[in-house]
Amino acid sequence: MGVRGVLWVPYGRLWRSHCGFGGGSRVGLGVQGGHLGALWLSHQWGGRILGGSSCPRGGHEGLVLLLHFGSAYCGGALLGPEWVLSAAHCEASNIQVLAGAHSLASPSGQEEFSVAVATVVHPGFSDSSYAHDLMLLRLEPPLSSSSSIQPFVLPEAPVGSPRLLLPPETFPDTVQCVNITVVDDTECGSIYGSKVTEDMMCAGATTGGKDSCQGDSGGPLICDGVLQGIVSWGDHPCGQPGKPGVYTRVYNYLPWILETMGEA
Repeated sequence: MGVRGVLWVPYGRLWRSHCGFGGGSRVGLGVQGGHLGALWLSHQWGGRILGGSSCPRGGHEGLVLLLHFGSAYCGGALLGPEWVLSAAHCEASNIQVLAGAHSLASPSGQEEFSVAVATVVHPGFSDSSYAHDLMLLRLEPPLSSSSSIQPFVLPEAPVGSPRLLLPPETFPDTVQCVNITVVDDTECGSIYGSKVTEDMMCAGATTGGKDSCQGDSGGPLICDGVLQGIVSWGDHPCGQPGKPGVYTRVYNYLPWILETMGEA
């Protein structure tokens, strides 16, 4: 089992789409059809590309990067001006947050930095099994609301079995998109056994070659703008056939998330 956030790396990627919870228009960053998607962050240095292309601007305004002494190492999902949700195994001292970034090569001028002044790791987190792999960061100063910075919406229902957009495993200047599939819970359990709990979900490509990887941890899985998962762990090496990535299922943690933000 490989943790998805151990390298000190600079940037990340995105995914997004339609969930399949009924009718409505399809959205999907230049990808046709009813594709689910999400936003991935912090790429591994290296030459491997797991398929994908640059995404147009928009649709990833809730993406943030977690920085440690100026180096990006994990991703996160913006829940409000003062709150970011990420993976618990991304906990570190002196976390800075970069929001509003689409291209490192061509900054828009709307990027903002903030600092995590409080870190709340889920009390049930296990660094051996990655159970309850979530943490909340409280930011100071609060981030602005702009066309480049907007929080993701929390889910009112669990995600079904739609498809995703996943970025490539390389180091691009801009957010990247590529298709992957949300794996049925039963199939996910048959692959990883008891390591996968009801609080986790799997997504990947049956044929391999499309996956999250080291440095992607904490990035959000979104569906029609709704936050459904947080990148957690997976098999090593990344992108193996029949070995999808594993994500923390955000819906199952709504009471803890809302209570924690409300008590701060």
